[in-house]
Amino acid sequence: MKKILPLTFTILVSAYASSVCAEDSWYFGALYNAQESSRDFNTAGVIVGFQYNNYLALETRFSTGTSGYSSFYGTPEDPWGNYSEDIDTQAAILLKASYPIFDSFKLYGLAGYTKTKLETNGLGQTNDSNGNITGNYPFKHTESENGFSYGLGLNYEINAQFSIFIDYQVLPDFEPNSSFSKSWKSTTIGANYSF
Repeated sequence: MKKILPLTFTILVSAYASSVCAEDSWYFGALYNAQESSRDFNTAGVIVGFQYNNYLALETRFSTGTSGYSSFYGTPEDPWGNYSEDIDTQAAILLKASYPIFDSFKLYGLAGYTKTKLETNGLGQTNDSNGNITGNYPFKHTESENGFSYGLGLNYEINAQFSIFIDYQVLPDFEPNSSFSKSWKSTTIGANYSF
């Protein structure tokens, strides 16, 4: 994440500097998405983009988890600890190619790079030399998945400044170890403001 933010800012500033003569604009927005992988995750976040012309834009998306998986240790009557999995942060830089299909509707394709940081919290167990459980301790584990992402979407322009959109993306596969791999997909809705 620390490396992606300066890179994204540099790319966006360079894009602006190299195309000041073109018909261009910046836009900001908000998003909410539902993701399907080993668990179902939801995230909410922001969008910063630069529209070069009617057909091409460069976009960054930053989001954080809003509802991951959670459970408990013990029984419902006597819980003695909690377990949770959620997206800590997710960042993407995407090239967005649009094609108008009606006056206010545009079909678009997305291709780029997405990095996701997952966080797991729970309890581990301590054992004596005979293998008997003698206690527990809290743990926190993070892992990152990153790589190429792509998708399709539909944008509706309410007016010259406001638009709403929905898109579907295929994210990098979730591969926590060499023996496990699961596809990762995302459906996003959001709104953008251009200026």
